[in-house]
Amino acid sequence: MKRISQILLFLVSSSIFSQQQFNIELTAASFEKDSLFFAPPPTSRNIISLYSLSLNLDNKNVRPIANSKGAFIKIQSQNTISGNIPCPMPMMIMSPQEDKKGFYLSELFFIENGNLKIDVRDRNLTLVLSPEATINNEYKKLKEYLRPIDERLRPFEKNDPEDLKNKEKFLKAYIKKNPESYPAFWEIIDAFSKYGFHKEYLEDLPLFSKRIKASSCFKDFEKILYLENSTDVGGNFPEIDFGSENRITKAVFSDYKITLIDYWSTTCKPCIKELPELVKLYEKYKDKGVNFISVADEKTQQRMDLATKLFKENNVSWRNYFDIHKEFTKKLNAGGYPLFIVVDRNGKILSKELGGQETLETVIEQYLNN
Repeated sequence: MKRISQILLFLVSSSIFSQQQFNIELTAASFEKDSLFFAPPPTSRNIISLYSLSLNLDNKNVRPIANSKGAFIKIQSQNTISGNIPCPMPMMIMSPQEDKKGFYLSELFFIENGNLKIDVRDRNLTLVLSPEATINNEYKKLKEYLRPIDERLRPFEKNDPEDLKNKEKFLKAYIKKNPESYPAFWEIIDAFSKYGFHKEYLEDLPLFSKRIKASSCFKDFEKILYLENSTDVGGNFPEIDFGSENRITKAVFSDYKITLIDYWSTTCKPCIKELPELVKLYEKYKDKGVNFISVADEKTQQRMDLATKLFKENNVSWRNYFDIHKEFTKKLNAGGYPLFIVVDRNGKILSKELGGQETLETVIEQYLNN
């Protein structure tokens, strides 16, 4: 019994000490009596899962938002945001645009163990950080080091593979010299989110220090990369059970030369706008050994009814599944739409692209002619 108690005590203690306590003193004279948001930067590919804030709720002017990923702040003359985080992590200050259809974003900054003073100088969200903000000072140096490469890259778009290789090459060199660098660690995460998966990221992770490797942020990101690697081009499409005997198995692919899987949502405007073109593509190739399957990221009846209505209006005749239990998301790290995956008759993944469907016909033609 004593041994079990010691183990439990160790686990609880480890959990406590793995958390870092942050305290932010925020001034924002231009927003006094107004509100600001404290939130992660825009992400894709399920990177948002790495963000976790445990806020101290003794301040009635601060409350958590977005499943504890950020905070809503009713601005006073002096503002304090405090709590726990699993590791140093990048955040932004955000304010609603006048038309309420979007947000203004500040530059990125890091929160870490200890105190941080932030002054929001104007309505443009210009930030001035306390000079002793160690990780933030290092982050600025890292971004300056990467600036010539970053200027050539376009976030969430297709980029020249050589430019992406150069970014990874520069990052690898930086990590080798700075294995304790959390900014470099998050820069890999940011690159993965903006530009997609590259196997080289798995080669970079072992270069970090034991301290960083011990953090839950590192371990959770490592799991995401391993999942991406196993379901990347050349991997096998996993078996997915949507419930009620609705499943995608290897047998689903065996009767066709290739199958195109379209992961979408009724909240995705490009998915809906481009649906007629997807129907045209299906009509062109359905008699040439090509099958289409759609998977909708919906779980409420209202959204599922809307998805069914949209498919009916666009004369969609292929099968649509609903990812009610997030099985598709979990097994393929599907963190954005539209996601198109092309699979051969043996269940091997031939292509996996997040974004528009401009290259789909080229991909289909390529593998039909093999």
